[in-house]
Amino acid sequence: MKLNSGDIARIVNGRLIGRDDLPASEIVTDSRQLSFTEGLLFFAIRGINHDGHQFIESLYHKGIRVFVTEEEPEKPSDFSEASFIITANTINALQLLAAYKRKAFKSTVIAITGSAGKTIVKEWLAEIIGHTAPVVRSPKSYNSQIGVPLSVWKLEDKYRYGIFEAGISHQGEMENLRNVIDPDIGVITNIGDAHRENFPDDNTKATEKLKLFKDSKTIIYCRDQELIHNIIINDDVLRTKELVDWSLKDRAAKIFVTRKPLPGGNTGICLLYKGISGDYDIPFSDRASVENGITAACVCLALGIGNEIISNGLKGLVSVAMRMEMKSGINNCQLIEDYYNSDPGSLGMALEYLRSQTGRNPALILSDFVQSGRDEKELYGGVAALLKKTGIEKFIGIGKALSRNRELFGTNAKFYDSTEEFLKGYNSQEFRNEIILLKGARIYEFERIGKKLEQQIHQTVLEINLDAISHNLNEFRRYLNPGTRMMVMVKAFAYGAGPAEIASLLEYHRVSYLAVAYADEGVELRNAGVTLPVMVMNPDPSAPELMIKYNLEPEIFSFASFNNFTETASRHGLINYPVHIKIDTGMHRLGFMPEEVGQLAEMIRSEECIKIISVFSHLAGSENPDLDNFSRKQVDVFLKASGLIQKATGYTFLRHILNSQE
Repeated sequence: MKLNSGDIARIVNGRLIGRDDLPASEIVTDSRQLSFTEGLLFFAIRGINHDGHQFIESLYHKGIRVFVTEEEPEKPSDFSEASFIITANTINALQLLAAYKRKAFKSTVIAITGSAGKTIVKEWLAEIIGHTAPVVRSPKSYNSQIGVPLSVWKLEDKYRYGIFEAGISHQGEMENLRNVIDPDIGVITNIGDAHRENFPDDNTKATEKLKLFKDSKTIIYCRDQELIHNIIINDDVLRTKELVDWSLKDRAAKIFVTRKPLPGGNTGICLLYKGISGDYDIPFSDRASVENGITAACVCLALGIGNEIISNGLKGLVSVAMRMEMKSGINNCQLIEDYYNSDPGSLGMALEYLRSQTGRNPALILSDFVQSGRDEKELYGGVAALLKKTGIEKFIGIGKALSRNRELFGTNAKFYDSTEEFLKGYNSQEFRNEIILLKGARIYEFERIGKKLEQQIHQTVLEINLDAISHNLNEFRRYLNPGTRMMVMVKAFAYGAGPAEIASLLEYHRVSYLAVAYADEGVELRNAGVTLPVMVMNPDPSAPELMIKYNLEPEIFSFASFNNFTETASRHGLINYPVHIKIDTGMHRLGFMPEEVGQLAEMIRSEECIKIISVFSHLAGSENPDLDNFSRKQVDVFLKASGLIQKATGYTFLRHILNSQE
């Protein structure tokens, strides 16, 4: 769908200032997510702790030309080449634009909601259905008032299915998401304690979530979730839908499910649907994963997907790396970090996952539940009972509410009023040969505890003259043509110079890019608040998940690295993720050989999950006049190779070839 600034102003009912002919094909709401600017449309969104309007001037200087805002620019003459679309509310405008895109999509749209499991069901469902037809889905866990329209904007005619998740935290929010997604098929996973403080009761919360399916043809859900089942069958609109319910208890359900444990931590399930039974294996044993797998299988059955495809798809399911992250810890410990949400429902599932990991003693470090809306004795009494039931003997509670209710827990439990208090009394020898679940609300900053418990890596610290670095940077700029971009290497943790400080200085001086050697160096920059685009030059095979999580851009230098990253990006439902291609023109370190570029170009053409931001190479010895002929040959090879890639992609990208000089 090709739109310009004038079209967008009409769609969102905005007032246009400036040009009406500027193209807009991609949407961005975060000023940090910029690797390319061509065709970008920036929505300036106001939040509790940020205001996108503050970044308009810098984004304009970086090349963005179309802005949707809630206020006019103070000096329109400073933005002579731009279009401003003025609206009363930019989030509403974003939703209107995505709804317009949705109405043009004629194939099947599936929406998934619920208190837990939305992202996992979406990912697994997309993985299985993807074996039969092209699928687009929400990237990562984009399920909010902003994330949903950003996801739906990715709909194109080439897809047979769109699969999107929708989450809410307050009453009145789901109707907005329904207007954007307008699902043909609705899937609800469960109702739990998440966001309980914002609803009078679970009935109200479930009713609000089910509003998503008001205009759907089919609703798929677990009949054993009695609250959901009762609301649906007693609702004058919902009960008229095609209801595909599944149950482990009630044979009256459309799909009756039986399950049994299998060797190796797998679970066998049998689904009886329309008188035909199908046997499948799920490579998990914890309740949450098994139920999510059953839900995905039931959706596939309702879509008419064959048993063989479902069976092969379920066997190949892998754990979705999202909110719980596994890390190696001190003293032969293993860490499970879960900082996304903290509520009793998600705690139960996390504990089941903890217990499914064998070989080490289980331990839990838990923060207070924030704004649970429940009586403390009842709430934390339930936690104590859950610990006893799951056999978790080592427990550390952090927060004043847990401390007030310490008598509910065993005498071996320890309590601290705050994360700071825990860290002051921290003793690494207390943790040995354990698998530790860290589950805390965001305000408790459990990342600080995780950093203490992680395996420590030695770093060298030097005293650096930042003024000298600024001087050197400006000296380099004096020799460059105006508009030439600068990518600065800060690999090896800025060569021991302190990456956060160096990167912040470079960001202040408006360099275009940073480059690091390994993904963990980029993670440190992001954790320090650095927002510049960061290229990772040597991403190892285990790095794609980490790079995606922290918005780092990989150097692709071989078919193995290409396949490794695109497989991960596709699994996350990403589109146009920025990557950099390296060509080997004669230095023979890393890079695609010239004879491989034709095959590479065809592979790039068929992969929509990535977007080429730059193609580059490395000169072997341009500082040596005796090697000038060889350097010219390298440049010639590079121009031909990058030209092939540009022809395959159909768009322009940065091209650079250089080398370090002694």
